[in-house]
Amino acid sequence: MTTAARDAASSTLNPSTSPSTTALSSIPFTAGIPMVSAVSDAGAGAAGPGLGWKDPPKGLELSQVHYLVRHGERTPVRSRLTHIFPEKWNLCRAGREFDACVLELTPTDNSIPPFEVGQVPPGKTATMYSSIMRMRRSVETESSLSGRGSKDEEGECMLGELTDLGRLSTLRFGRELRRLYVDRLGFLPQLLTSKDNNALYFRSTNMSRTIESLEQVIRGLHSNDVKPNTEGQFIPKVLVRNGTDENLLPNTYGCSRLGALDRAFADATARLLNPSLEEFDGQLESVTGVKPRVDGRPRLNGIVDTVKAAQVHGFPMPAALADPRMLRKFESAVVAEWFSGYNAPDPEQRSEFRRLAMGRLVNDLGKRMSSRAEKGEQDPLKFAVYATHDTALAGLLNTLDCFDGRWPNFTASMGLELFKDASATPSLFAKLQSLVGLRSSQQQHYVRVRYGDRDMKLPACAAPGKHYEGKPEFCTLEAFMDIAKSLQHPKGWTWEQQCAVGQGPKSSK
Repeated sequence: MTTAARDAASSTLNPSTSPSTTALSSIPFTAGIPMVSAVSDAGAGAAGPGLGWKDPPKGLELSQVHYLVRHGERTPVRSRLTHIFPEKWNLCRAGREFDACVLELTPTDNSIPPFEVGQVPPGKTATMYSSIMRMRRSVETESSLSGRGSKDEEGECMLGELTDLGRLSTLRFGRELRRLYVDRLGFLPQLLTSKDNNALYFRSTNMSRTIESLEQVIRGLHSNDVKPNTEGQFIPKVLVRNGTDENLLPNTYGCSRLGALDRAFADATARLLNPSLEEFDGQLESVTGVKPRVDGRPRLNGIVDTVKAAQVHGFPMPAALADPRMLRKFESAVVAEWFSGYNAPDPEQRSEFRRLAMGRLVNDLGKRMSSRAEKGEQDPLKFAVYATHDTALAGLLNTLDCFDGRWPNFTASMGLELFKDASATPSLFAKLQSLVGLRSSQQQHYVRVRYGDRDMKLPACAAPGKHYEGKPEFCTLEAFMDIAKSLQHPKGWTWEQQCAVGQGPKSSK
């Protein structure tokens, strides 16, 4: 891209900023659009080239890696500000043409019991009973039905859909994972095969934008083409949970108690912060027709979401909406609306909110790292990627008391790396203690939490003995597990039991 084109793209994103003062020189560009998630040392989960990796102290060996990634750039989740930005976002062409797997009939299908349909007999493969069919997807609207719409709407996006830019930024992130953990560190093999199936774990929330983002990340990490009926090839498996079992986000859908707390904190934030937003009444109302209020119509978080989505896709931005001070004030208010429960002044409310929102996820991560620490190579899991949402990243960071106060970028990432202290040789006495359960192998392992390309220093690991000496960002696994234990109910209640607190009788339907 030429310098003139880069300057034009910069001024489009923020008309109030002159090209000479922009700090976009290090941002990867695609068709003139910068990937905000790829800016080095920018905060908000951005991760530049190399993901900001810093070598661990001598003697520490990487043992297991977990990465949580927010989905890529998407359209707004609701139709807002259509008098400022296009009502139709034709930015979704890549996902419109695809291959669909369809089940084929055989002469004996009419005699197969219903519960056996689609099952693969021993010695056979699924591809013998299915075929690939080319498909094309397009958005239908009232205007297209009446003939008033554009004839070329095959690239139109649905609300909240992953755009082509979102696919590209998540692919780029997957490639950065490969460059680091495969090419540079040799932690994963260059060529993945079926022998590596248990070494990698991929999971997504049950939303198309996260599933498709994870597919792009996997494609960047795993560059090998998947060819039908190739023996020994690595075929990634993407795991998805039902809504009531989901723990990759604060699950207000499955937990009525968390939903009630979430509403209460949001309402309290509106009462507290609405007066401070009044100074921007005239400025916002001049372009949107509404005053900025946390609980307004539309809500302030909806306005901020639409503006951020339009910015990252390079839509022209009215100067009144591009005011950095106003946008930062709005962002802070929305962050408080969504995440103030994690930092409630009342210790019991704070503990309950964190337990219900993030307790299950932190304990899942802790158990996986503990298993690897205790079993070593007998636990095959080495690398895990979870496709999730902004609320999960911010929620987890708040729970660990290391949130930077910024709304996570699209394709923001958070890594948890488990290291083994290979330089420390346990004494015979320590080995005997471990055998009888008096000493845990966790004492020889450390956890580094990374947000984007920044190492996080967890307050819970700040005390002497709870981190690698001189390196506070390397938390002992034992101290990390203490955080996980603090997110368990003191009486041993299950998540479901905690969620039922204050809940009326359920319907008999």
